[in-house]
Amino acid sequence: MKKKVYAYLHTHWDIEWYRDKEDFTLRLLEVFDVVLDELKKNNAPFFYFDGQTAALLDYLKYRPEKLQEVLYFIKNNKLAIGPFYISADSYLINFCAMLKNLDLGLKISKEFNQKEFIGYMSDIFGVSNSIFEALKLKNIDKALIWRGVNPKKIKNNCNFIKNSIKTTWLIQGYFNDFFHQKNSLENIKKYLDKIAKYSDNTLLLPIGADHFGILKDANKKIKEINSKLKDYEIILSNPFEYFSQAKYSNTTNQTEFLDNSNTYILQGVYSARIYQKIKNHKIQNTLSRIVEPLDYYFKSKYKNYIEEIYKTLLLNHAHDGIYGCSIDEVHKTIDARQEKCLLMINALLKRLIGDFKTKHNLISPSTNKIGIFNLSNNDNIKTVKFNSPYLLKNTQLIETKECFCDELLYDIYKIPVTEDITKIYTQIAEISPNKKFEYTTVKIKKPIKKTKLTATSIENDYIKLEIKDEKIYIVDKKTLKNYSLNLSDTEDAGDSYNYSPKGQRKLIKLNESKILNDNIIESTLLLNFKDIKIYAILNNFAKFIKFKIEINNKTKNHKLQLVLNLNNNIKQTINDDAVGIIKRKIDYNYNIQNFMPALRPFELKTNTYPMQNFVCANNAIVLTKGLNEYEIYQNELRICLLRAFSTISNPKNKTRAIPAGPDLKTPEGQCIRNITEEIALSFGNYKEAYKYLDEFEENYTIIYGQNDKDLNFKLDEVKKGEFIYGINEGKKIIYNLKNKNISLI
Repeated sequence: MKKKVYAYLHTHWDIEWYRDKEDFTLRLLEVFDVVLDELKKNNAPFFYFDGQTAALLDYLKYRPEKLQEVLYFIKNNKLAIGPFYISADSYLINFCAMLKNLDLGLKISKEFNQKEFIGYMSDIFGVSNSIFEALKLKNIDKALIWRGVNPKKIKNNCNFIKNSIKTTWLIQGYFNDFFHQKNSLENIKKYLDKIAKYSDNTLLLPIGADHFGILKDANKKIKEINSKLKDYEIILSNPFEYFSQAKYSNTTNQTEFLDNSNTYILQGVYSARIYQKIKNHKIQNTLSRIVEPLDYYFKSKYKNYIEEIYKTLLLNHAHDGIYGCSIDEVHKTIDARQEKCLLMINALLKRLIGDFKTKHNLISPSTNKIGIFNLSNNDNIKTVKFNSPYLLKNTQLIETKECFCDELLYDIYKIPVTEDITKIYTQIAEISPNKKFEYTTVKIKKPIKKTKLTATSIENDYIKLEIKDEKIYIVDKKTLKNYSLNLSDTEDAGDSYNYSPKGQRKLIKLNESKILNDNIIESTLLLNFKDIKIYAILNNFAKFIKFKIEINNKTKNHKLQLVLNLNNNIKQTINDDAVGIIKRKIDYNYNIQNFMPALRPFELKTNTYPMQNFVCANNAIVLTKGLNEYEIYQNELRICLLRAFSTISNPKNKTRAIPAGPDLKTPEGQCIRNITEEIALSFGNYKEAYKYLDEFEENYTIIYGQNDKDLNFKLDEVKKGEFIYGINEGKKIIYNLKNKNISLI
């Protein structure tokens, strides 16, 4: 009997990549015009629109007269869209953005009467555990994936169950354009043989490619091909039919799909254009951990405004965008979207605070009281930073600037005039006790200095940084263990997709250290390197030391890393995923340079991994804000601070045998600019990392102008062991640190 091959016609649509969005949108009009025409003529039974909705909305924006045709074909199961709003990465975006991507995609899809959905992840560069958690929470029970699968770990069967979701591995990927070519029968036979190796008697075959037109006269051409195939019968259908026919008896306990032994996962994208990843992190965290929760707890009126922020943000999350592997013109557009998001978030936060202050008449100044919305998962935030138009007692002044006071926004019958420009003071204060997910009026305490600072050291009761013989050491004062810290730089002959080291790593010399400020609450030691300044910042109660890193990059084609040298080889790391944690076993002696160049068709394995906000190794914790890449070699935990490259895809890259894109030059990829980054170092396990992360992120909001009235009320009930990630569609996103369950409540 011939094996049945369920084939589906599709196009994979990057909204922007090696051309800008406007250029691709015009191509989209041409491509989808033909799709609708072929469906209308019954030349094809079905078309799958890449599992997203944004491309369809772009099409209808310029072809509104085609709406009824689109609705007809969806209703009659000849066209499928969704469930995603955008075809997004799953490692470099947070869980709230992941869920919002599905919320918007599902909402739009259902408005078009789409009823059945597949978690379609045909091209993202590795598939995280978190995206399966998101699909499960949204009741999507089918998924299609490609990159990152190791056949041995799924028992050499392309069909398996992951997180209760029927999942199919696209063995040869989604890119299949040879049906458009003449005399392609031999290629089709070889292709099907490869798919059959990991399939039962039923195969799944995508027909299409990136930004590619539909196969014309598909019914006729497939009939002709079937007449010549001996072992296979191609049924031109849809992926939903395949799921109804295929067997899913194999359940995998594999947490993530990040293996490149079979297909490229292009790990260099974790560190490409780091400056945009830092901004992306700031937008995501402020939106999901402060702005949206405040709107939710206030039962406010800004839901549609928040949705507009997310729509703008999600366009940047299309995988070639957030990955940093597009042409410079695309990334300039991403810069503009990020600035728009930041402006919208800042404006909304001011109005949320203003609404609250007006409701409770919190306008008149108080010299020793402030209010705190503790939106973190930690009880008793001890040290806070805030802006106020007046100085409060017992605070430490950080910065002064002149601008309009926010109070001018709260009264629609006031407008600013020249005389309203005032001084705004950024201050740090130590405050009286408060509880997580509560609003509390707190007193500003008189601080007692616990930090000690010299020209070569900074410490408090928990942690110490000291410099000896031009080397930097971090000391855990609880265990008295010390670890060395340095900066290293390596020439990079790779591209936006893959790092390719050239030559040996060079340590960057510490030129000097000096006291920048020695204050009663928070002190700073300045470490000067060539073109790099590191501000080591420590307050009285912090259990981590914070580093503000200023890089004035003048060098092309290189990779800069912060290296923490631990005492023993690193056999395992634990890092946070978009939701929950990932444990990874490490081949700590692996050195990529020993295996270069890569042999065709392979991409070299690396010891480089993605993280969201922290990584733990050998009892050390590194927290970051938008630095998503760490690397392990022996006892070294390396955090990438910057990676500079000159092209989308270097055809001579020695760590990848086949180009992953066009060799288009990207001078902005060199990051010749000033970049400011934040990292924190501490000690402990991943549960402590979560605790320190909330403090590091400053997940709270301060209200000044308390008069002398005390306000105290709960925002939420949080059970022991529960970690709140944010709000989704009026429900809390909860991760249980003990049993690792994820829920929306």
